[in-house]
Amino acid sequence: MIRVTEEAKVLLSTVDLGTLNSAEGAVLRLDPVAYDEETGEVTLSFAPGDGKGNDQIVQHGGKQVLRIAGAVSQRLNGSTMDVVVEEGTEGSRSMGIGIVPPDSDPLTDDF
Repeated sequence: MIRVTEEAKVLLSTVDLGTLNSAEGAVLRLDPVAYDEETGEVTLSFAPGDGKGNDQIVQHGGKQVLRIAGAVSQRLNGSTMDVVVEEGTEGSRSMGIGIVPPDSDPLTDDF
């Protein structure tokens, strides 16, 4: 299971699937899209899709905000999903989501 911080849940709750031309009933999913057998690196993607029975379900405020594919949740078991803030040029900032394996440094100082 992947631990999802409160900050990440809040950010995920702002995703409006209606603007992504998704089918009615679609949910935000974290799925694997590529696997490099040589390095073992997995590429993940957030996209609207159908829920599956073995998904890890992430909720915020009683609302489902993300479903993590079972294979991803198992492979990254013990990892933490958190908000990543990057400072850009001229004071601009961008936010994204990162996943840190267990026993790694946190992405933010909020821990």
